Formats: sequence, structure tokens, C-alpha cells
Amino acid sequence: RPFGKRQAMSRIIEIPSARFSSPAWTAQEQASAVEQLEGSNVLFIPGLSVPVHEDERILFSQDAALTDGVQKNITLDPYLKKTSGVAKDSPYRSAAEALMTRYRAQTEAWLVRLLGDVGGKYQAQRTTFRPVEIRNRKALGKVGDSKQFRFDDTLLHADAFKRRPMVKRRILRVFNNINPFGETRQWKVGGDFADYAKRYIGKIRQPLPGEFAALNLMHLTHWKRSHYDHIMLHLHDLGKLDRDFQDNSPQTLFEFPPNSVWLCFTDSVLHAALAGRYALEQTFEITIDDMAHPEKSPQRILESLTGQQLC
Repeated sequence: RPFGKRQAMSRIIEIPSARFSSPAWTAQEQASAVEQLEGSNVLFIPGLSVPVHEDERILFSQDAALTDGVQKNITLDPYLKKTSGVAKDSPYRSAAEALMTRYRAQTEAWLVRLLGDVGGKYQAQRTTFRPVEIRNRKALGKVGDSKQFRFDDTLLHADAFKRRPMVKRRILRVFNNINPFGETRQWKVGGDFADYAKRYIGKIRQPLPGEFAALNLMHLTHWKRSHYDHIMLHLHDLGKLDRDFQDNSPQTLFEFPPNSVWLCFTDSVLHAALAGRYALEQTFEITIDDMAHPEKSPQRILESLTGQQLC
């Protein structure tokens, strides 16, 4: 349910689950969903959820030991081939892995259903289970106080990965509120990405010669960073540190109810998670060349603003 008076450029567009699940869901509707998604909107499908098996309900035990105390999420990472965020001998490990594995397969099927042939071009990456309450969450991990803002999900931001450069790929995330206690997941959705970029682009330093290669040699990135990633990381930080932007930029609040799904390109939809626990998230990547409208990607917008080829 939306509330508040300020309007955002990104819209939350509802797709009734009965219509989405109908055999009459058409290619025209799939093309419309692609247009809406690439237009930096959030697609919201109430009444849709991955099933939780009985032996997985242990994950809702509210036990403080559910996560490892260092990470806020439990993550299944196909690139690193490991599960993190939960102790190796934890009774929750196998249940979390089973649920996340099934969620990954379910979201792949949802994307094909929702977007048609283009849905099959998205590559599934990390899957996370997010059991920790966001509101008033204490800082986790060993990051110094001066860097805690980077991990504060309650601040409006566009996603950028420090260790996983995107280069010519985009970040699509599919969320599912599986909270069994009737609790919503509260989000804030912000304004236009181009306006956001214009606000800070002049404050971003040029990369140093050899900087990206050095970061990779020191294993601070999994592969070589691009100039595009360099800008996106700075936009992420500058926006989070800007109190005027956080308080006064266009934004809309929305509460996603239990048993609902929403998805968006989180590298262009400015967003913040304000409250909620027990959600699933699946990250997908797609190259901008596989988009229907590559010109709507953050990379193309930033290249237009800087006059440079960034990848």
C-alpha cells in the first residue's frame, strides 16, 4: 500500500497474480512487462510466493543464532560455490540451502513467464535469505564506523558491487516476502536515475592509471573493474552520504505484503529497505546488448553525461 505525498519517477506497477498465472497471459503483456521493467519501474505481483516446506519452517524460529553474526543475510553463491552467513554446523544450513535452491529455480521460471523469450537471457547469480529485521538493525561485521553507511540498506541508493564489477551487465533482483507473521516489507523508491547521476557526476574523481588492474591483482575485485563500475560505486556512496538527498529527493514509500513478489533493476531504481524480515532475493544479470532498450541502462545514461565510453 503506497503512502506519503511525494511522487517518484520510478513507479510500482501491480500485476494481479491471477492474471500473471492465467493461460491467457500474452506475448503483448510480456512485451509490456519488459518495457516497464527497463523503464526503471518496480513490478509487483501480490499473492505470488515460493512454497516453504514444513521442514524449512525452522528458519522462522526467530533464533538469534540463525545467521553467523557477521553477515546480515544467508547467501548461496554459485560463483564462489559456497553458502555464507550461517555456521557450517548450524541446524539451519540445509533448510536454508534447500529453500534458496528452490527459489532460484522458481524465479527463473517466473522471469520466462513474465518476460517471454528475453526472460531466458537473464543469468541467475547469488540467492539470499534475509531473516534479520531491518528496522533498528545493529551494524554487523568488522567494518569500521566510517564505512558502515555503505551497508545501511535504509538509505536510498542504486546498487553497485565493490568486488564484483558489472562491466556491461545489469543487476535485476527478484524479491519475495515469505514472512509467516503477517509483517510487511517496507521500501522507499526514489526518483530518476539520470537526475541522481547529474547531482554527483562532477564530484567523482577520474580513476588512476592502472588502478583497476591493481585492485584485481590484490584480489580486491573478482575480475577487472571498469570505469562504469568506478562511477557507480561513487554514486552509491555520495548518495548515501548526502542527507539533503535522503530527506528531500522525490520518493515514495510502499509496503510489500507477505506472499508477494516484486522485481526491478536495482542499479537504476533508487531504493531503500526500511523494515521487514524473512524475505528471499534472487540476483540476475543481463548484458545491456540483450535489453530491448540499452539506451535506458545506467551505463548508456552515464556515457551520455560524461561523453566517454565507460566499458
